[in-house]
Amino acid sequence: MKQVFLIIILFFSTIVYLSAQENLVYNGSFEEHWYCSPYLSQDSTPCKGWWSPNFGTPDYLHLCIKDSSIFFLFNDSIYNICSPHTGRAQVGLCLISIETAGMEHIQSQLKEPLKAGQKYKVSFWVRLDYQYSDYAAYNIGLYFSKNKNIFGDYLLSKHNYIEGMTPELQAQVSNEKGKFITDTTWTEISGIYTAQGGEKYITIGMFWDDNPKVVKAWEKARKNQSWGNIKRFGKTVKKYLLKKNKYMEKKYEKSPSKIGQHFPYYLIDDVSVVELNE
Repeated sequence: MKQVFLIIILFFSTIVYLSAQENLVYNGSFEEHWYCSPYLSQDSTPCKGWWSPNFGTPDYLHLCIKDSSIFFLFNDSIYNICSPHTGRAQVGLCLISIETAGMEHIQSQLKEPLKAGQKYKVSFWVRLDYQYSDYAAYNIGLYFSKNKNIFGDYLLSKHNYIEGMTPELQAQVSNEKGKFITDTTWTEISGIYTAQGGEKYITIGMFWDDNPKVVKAWEKARKNQSWGNIKRFGKTVKKYLLKKNKYMEKKYEKSPSKIGQHFPYYLIDDVSVVELNE
C-alpha cells in the first residue's frame, strides 16, 4: 500500500510540475504560420500569434520561403551561419535606424494574464545577422504590458524612438547594459520577472536607454523634429548605443559596390515565459 501511495503522490506531483512549466507564449518558436511569406508586418502577419506593434515591418524567416523570389536577401542567413536556434523559423528585427530613428518590434498576447506577485522565468534567444548588419547593439529586451498599444499615438510614426519611446518603456528583461551582442552563435537573454498582475502582452525589440547623451539628443529631437536634430540623434545613437560590425567592414573592402545597412539587424527565436514554483 505504501508503494502505491508513493506512486500516486509522484504522479500528481509530476502533473502539477509539468503544468507549472507550461510556456505562456503562444508559438514562441515561430514555427506555426498562416501562409509561407518572408514578411511579418501590420498588413501581413503570416506568423500565427505575432504582429508588429508599430510602423516597423519585421521579417518572418521560415525555410518554407526558399522558393520565394525575395528570398535571396536572406539566403545566407537561413542556410548558412544564421539558421534558426531550433526548428525552421525565426524573426528578423531592425532594432533602430540611425538615419530615421525608426524601429522594429514584435508583439504577442500571452495565453493567460500574469498573476500579481508571481515570479516568471523569461527567456528568448538572439543573434546578430552579421552578414546583413553594419552594427551590433546591446539594448535588446522584452517588455510586459497590460495594453496592446504601448507606443501611444505614435503607432504609425516613422521616427519611433523619438516620438513613441518614453522613460517608462524600459524592458523588464533585457541584455546586460553595455555588453554588445556580436557573437556568431545564439545568445540567450533571460531573467526573472515578478508580475504586477494583469500583464497580457509581450513586446520584443529595443527600448528606452538612459544614457545621458542619448536622452539629451532624444529630448532635443522630440521637441523639434527637424532633419538636423534627427540626424544628430542618429549620430548619438551610433556613438553610444551601437558598435561597428567589423565583418561588414572587411566585406565592403572586398566588394566596394555593396551598400551597407545602417542598422543593427538581429534574429529572434524561442521565446518563453514560464511560471516558477516557490
